[in-house]
Amino acid sequence: MTIVLASSALSAQQGTSNEKSGVEPAKQAMLISFEQAVSKAAANQPLILKAEAAVQSAEARVGQAQSEYMPQMSGQASYNFMNPKQYIDIGSESVQTYPENAYDFHLDAGILVYDFGKRELKLKLAQNAVNSALIGVDRIKQNIAYEAARIYYNLICLKEVVQALDEQIASLNDLLGSAKKREADGSATHMDVLIAQIHVRRAANKRTEAATALVKQKIALGQIIGLAPDAAFDVTGNYELVHETRDEQTLIAIALASRPEMQAALRVENAEELRQSLADVGNYPSISMHGQVGYRNGLLTATDQNANTLTFNWGVGVLMTMPIFDGFRTDKEKEEAAAEAEVSHQASEEQRRAITIQVLQALQDLSANQTQAANIQSQVEEAQEVFNMKKIQYELGAGSTTEYIDALDSLSATKIDNFNAQLKEAQSGLDFRETLGEKIWFTE
Repeated sequence: MTIVLASSALSAQQGTSNEKSGVEPAKQAMLISFEQAVSKAAANQPLILKAEAAVQSAEARVGQAQSEYMPQMSGQASYNFMNPKQYIDIGSESVQTYPENAYDFHLDAGILVYDFGKRELKLKLAQNAVNSALIGVDRIKQNIAYEAARIYYNLICLKEVVQALDEQIASLNDLLGSAKKREADGSATHMDVLIAQIHVRRAANKRTEAATALVKQKIALGQIIGLAPDAAFDVTGNYELVHETRDEQTLIAIALASRPEMQAALRVENAEELRQSLADVGNYPSISMHGQVGYRNGLLTATDQNANTLTFNWGVGVLMTMPIFDGFRTDKEKEEAAAEAEVSHQASEEQRRAITIQVLQALQDLSANQTQAANIQSQVEEAQEVFNMKKIQYELGAGSTTEYIDALDSLSATKIDNFNAQLKEAQSGLDFRETLGEKIWFTE
């Protein structure tokens, strides 16, 4: 992640003077952009690393399935003691037919020739599991990236709220000073001073609440993007607002093609269809070739009639395995596979309907929040105009302290409502983008 350090000529001069005086310079806050925040959040998270390990596990199972296309080889060695000794009389000689100490060393090799597509189906199942695991990684990245984005937007809003409250407190303090002067010269009562003090403390409490929320959100963002607990940083930039012009059917089609949840459901459905196909050929025969080469004793040849001699031998053959009766296990596996395939199909259909509803609802929320944000912006302008008039009246001595404070409170509250409305519009834009399955993280 690229991090921009906020700097200025003044801070550089201060740092130089601090070094000369032996005082450690204060840490400069890192400025983190929206793109940096979501990209960092979508990398090196424990859940993501766990999901990526699951991908590696699935890839290993693909290798296991591919091994059935390769020859299988094994070496064997055996020893058997036979008693009593076995002899056969040939003419005047007695020949031992089997050694008392039997040794056998040989190498076996075999390869599956044909199994009616069973190993191909197993390989497809393993490859499907890899794709499902990759979808799982993207799904986790999406959830974490959008969580970071929402926290980031909360920080933008809270910064504006704190600034607005600082401006309100400053204006109230000015008013409090003016009220005290008027009380001193007899043009105002002590009640005016008390009213101003009450509003100053009330605004200060709101400011403390907003500042605390700001710090908590900073902690949350720092943790999700992997910063040290004592790292000083700030967010920069504005909301990325969404202005949608595409029709509903287009948006639904995009969501169905892009949402990880839909892709995962389709992968499950595909896997169950493959298992059903595998169950259908479960009782089909398989054909394999095998060969053996090695040394053993007990083999009598025309030139060597000693049963204890280790003799080189080899053999090849073809094996066909044909299941005849397995207690109806295969039939029940077919029934189970067919039922599971139907379950996964209905789950995919349910996911389609859920995504369709979410897209339409998100589109409505986006439109409503955009309208509300535009309306509140007009209210801010009107509240500002009212405040300006009340301020002039108060300065001319024609307005009361209460009216002036009410106008100031109304302006501050309207500004905060406007910030919250802008946040809701931005958040609804994020919800809408997430509903469409849009990736907002970037590869670094």
